[in-house]
Order: sequence, then structure tokens, then C-alpha cells
Amino acid sequence: MAERIRLPDAWAAIEHFFQRDWSDGLPMVPPTEPLVRQMLDAVNRDPGEVVGLVPPRFGEASIESLAVHAVLAGCLPAYFPVVVTAVEALLDPRFGLHGVIATTHVSTPLLIVNGPLARELDINAGPNLFGQGWRANATIGRAVRLILGNLGGGLPGGIDQSTLGHPGKYTYCIAENEAKSPWEPLHVERGFQPEDSTVTVLAAAAPYSMSDFFNNTALGILRTFADSMANVGSANLYRGGELLVVLGPEHAHDIANDGWTKQDIKAYLFEYARKPYAEAKRGGMYSEEVRQKFWPRWLDYTREDLMIPLVRTPEEILVIVGGGAGRHSAWVPGWGNVDRTRSVIRRIQR
Repeated sequence: MAERIRLPDAWAAIEHFFQRDWSDGLPMVPPTEPLVRQMLDAVNRDPGEVVGLVPPRFGEASIESLAVHAVLAGCLPAYFPVVVTAVEALLDPRFGLHGVIATTHVSTPLLIVNGPLARELDINAGPNLFGQGWRANATIGRAVRLILGNLGGGLPGGIDQSTLGHPGKYTYCIAENEAKSPWEPLHVERGFQPEDSTVTVLAAAAPYSMSDFFNNTALGILRTFADSMANVGSANLYRGGELLVVLGPEHAHDIANDGWTKQDIKAYLFEYARKPYAEAKRGGMYSEEVRQKFWPRWLDYTREDLMIPLVRTPEEILVIVGGGAGRHSAWVPGWGNVDRTRSVIRRIQR
């Protein structure tokens, strides 16, 4: 059972949270018993049920403690099933949460919500996709971050050793713009039904904008994307792992009008988002260990024209549609290789 604390007023409670390093640097909602009870009523789960231990400190993630953090973050009770499912996905061993929290890299968990619940909760999938202005996106992602800090001990300068971090470490939660997508959404692509609601978690850096106002063909647009993605400063080039491509609706429809599928997009970017070996070995994260341990064994290093792929297989590229009007898309680099972290998808239970 969560500890009960008595404080004279809300402001005293907020100051208490700051003094105890429970905050992310912003004021939090005092988790009074009535508010926590409303949160718990949104899920059919025992408050004492422990969904797992949050690394690296391995604090117990009970349903009640998750509810407390959802209140702290400003969530509505209707958001709570998404928070619980996201935490369960993050605690899946395939995600490798310990490394994601402790790395010097900028990566942090990105939440991608699909299905009817995303629309019901008004999780933003459209204009200003990664930006401010939507309570659901802001507070669901924030609740997860507070849980990682307070239960997992992932506090900056301590266990969290990120050199730079990025704004997504406050909150990093989006929905796929299924209404504007010409293809099947991410959760259907990964084996779920359209009527299912899901959360996908991905260890992710900040989004990098890819603008193309010139081309209106699949080949032209994706040529721009491939050139934008393959760079010596990217950890993906050296250690592989999954990454995300977010297609703006205008780019997505131009590509689909040429008959291309998501699988075609992945195949093209796997083949052409590459860097010459001669350049890749002169900078970035290159070392002999990278060549021997992380790069594919099937590469022929004796070839002068060898090109190093950004991913090891096309399926390591996640593709979704998101955002509003404008000829902008983005790619979101991942962290580590597939042996250290994989994206995990879970169906949201209510």
C-alpha cells in the first residue's frame, strides 16, 4: 500500500514533491485518496497487484503506485489503462529497459497508441504530432516518465546518464493517424485486429524532420528520406536496431498513389539508406568491434564500393502515418542493436 502523507495544502504538497526529487521539474497534481480511487476504478485490477519491478532500482510497480503517478502527471482516469499497458510493455525483457534508462545516448521510451481508444481519448495523431497542446499525449507520456524515475530510479545525473537527453524525456506519446493513412496501421501490421487498441513502446531519440516539397513520386520522396537518414553521426549506422519513420499524410498519399506498400517503403530504405564503408569507418562510432560484432556478416569488406545499411533487415524499420498538412515527415532513430532492445506492442485492457 502506498505511503500516506498529510500536508496543509496543495502548494505544500507540490513543494514537498520537489524537495523529495519526485518531480520531473514541473508542478504535479497532489494524489489525494479520492483522485487515486477514481484512477483505480478505471481498470479492473487489484490495487495491490504488482505488474513488475522497474529497473534499474527495481521498485515495485503495483497498480496502486501506477495510479498515484497517473494522478501526479495530470491524467484523466480514462487514460489509466494506457499507462498500465505501456508500463507492462516496458517491463517486457525484450525492451531492455535498464539499458534504455542508463545509457549516455539520448533515447527514451516512445509510446505509439493505435486503435479506437486512441481516438476516444483524443490522443493527438495529427498537426503538431510531437508537440504541445494535447492533454492525453502530455500526461500519459509524463506518467510513464515519472514511474521510470520514481520507481526505477532513472533520475538525471544519477542512474540516467544521458549526455544530452531530449524533450521527449518529459513526455513522448503519440497516436498513429489511421484516418489519414492509405495503409494498414501499425497494430494490424503486427497481428492485431483493427478494433483492438494497443500501445507500442520503442527506445527512441528525438524526431528528425525530413522535408520534400519538390518530389511527388514514391521514388523521389524516398530518395530524399534515404539521404536524410544515412549519416555518420547516427548510432543506428554502427549498432543497428529498430527505427521509426513517420510519414506526413501528404507524403504518404503520394507514395501510395504510386502503388507502394509499407513493405515496399521498408525494402527501399533498407537498400538505399546506406553510407559508403570508406566514410563510415572514418568517424561516428566506428571501431573494429563494430565491424565484427554489430555489422552484418554478409557484408564484403574487400569491396571498394561497399555500402553499410542503417538497419540489418527491412522489418527493423517501423512505418506509421502521422501529423497534419504540409510536406514534412520524420525519422526517429532508435537505440542500441536488436539484441539490446526491441519494440514491444501490447493490447490495452480495460
